[in-house]
Amino acid sequence: MVSPLRILQQQLTKSAIGEADSDFVATVYGGGSLTSAEAVAVYHDGYSARMSESLGETFEACWRVLGDEDFLDACKMFCRSVPSTSHNLSDYGFSFPDFLLNRSQAHAPFIADLARLEWAYKELFHAAPHKALTAEQLSVAVKPNSVFVFGPAVKFLSFNHSVVNIWKRDRSDATPLSRSDWDGPQQVLMYKGANHKIFTRILAAPEASVITSLFNGISLESALASSSLDESAARNFFTFISQSGLIVEVR
Repeated sequence: MVSPLRILQQQLTKSAIGEADSDFVATVYGGGSLTSAEAVAVYHDGYSARMSESLGETFEACWRVLGDEDFLDACKMFCRSVPSTSHNLSDYGFSFPDFLLNRSQAHAPFIADLARLEWAYKELFHAAPHKALTAEQLSVAVKPNSVFVFGPAVKFLSFNHSVVNIWKRDRSDATPLSRSDWDGPQQVLMYKGANHKIFTRILAAPEASVITSLFNGISLESALASSSLDESAARNFFTFISQSGLIVEVR
């Protein structure tokens, strides 16, 4: 049996997230000059505003691209359809990129990819740096059939649009974006260094092929063989991997 307190909590939640529950409104006494409905509306408006504020902090570049009206309207609709399920506001917005993907944005077809990049950055920002193998340890451990295990503070992201430069754009830059700014796919390696700084590397197609294979547990020899990296490029790329602190284990 559901307790009266639980019912009241459910009615309050429903009224804050969506349409006001008439039974709940009838139990509320408005403070000061507020009516019961106006008092409940305070919670409704406050919830939407706080959730939108949280989304704005995470998806700041999306906000700049869409502008206040479009972005805040998207936040409002998202808040109504996807309520928060965590006590930590930082957890809110995981599915916002998918929401934007299904929302028509003719002037910004890249917006969902940009949102995915921003969410990945937020996750890495809050992630603890992992203890990576040093370049020396890797050079000793690596064999042709070695399989790399990447640390948890490493993400490989594949986008349908080029979004890194849009994400890094100076906040004061009001130059209109054109198709050439986002045209073409982009593969990105994003990782957190021991100094807590987050790095991004835009990968060339052969590099992305190698990283995809390594992330999928394919041996180093097979990953390099299936790519178009020549010997010099492969050596340079391995140097980058070993010096960037990406690998926590070699199997």
